[in-house]
Amino acid sequence: MSSALSKDKLEQLETAVDRIVKARHIDEGLFDRSPATDDIIRTMGLAEQDPEKSYKLYYGNIQKALRKFLPPRKKTSQVARELVAILLSHKEKENVNSGRRGADSRMARTDDMVNLIDVLSEWSETPEDIMRLIYILLNKNKELGYVPNDRRISDYL
Repeated sequence: MSSALSKDKLEQLETAVDRIVKARHIDEGLFDRSPATDDIIRTMGLAEQDPEKSYKLYYGNIQKALRKFLPPRKKTSQVARELVAILLSHKEKENVNSGRRGADSRMARTDDMVNLIDVLSEWSETPEDIMRLIYILLNKNKELGYVPNDRRISDYL
């Protein structure tokens, strides 16, 4: 979806927001799910977030796998972890090797975590090859537009 919304999309959003505001004046539960929530999700073309699923995916699968298969204090492991962080946060550090990202991987969208699990599944065919994991992660980040297409593995080493 482009950053500029069409006039129709903006009107749909305004209508959905108006319905939410009206519903909130009637509804006692401020944080209850409103029927208009589905309209906003559909209008904006967003995937609905599932915090419980995200928590289970991150702590039960992603973090567990990374700790088990990536040796600590090795440069290649650090590169793999950096590319995982980019995939989950959509943000590359400003200077590639230093700087703050301004995002937290644990709070990634559920669909981003599913993307990472797909990457880990592909890599699981050769789990002893950390460079292959780095290659798969870098290509996935390029494919999704999170890093420039001219970025190379050597940029992270």
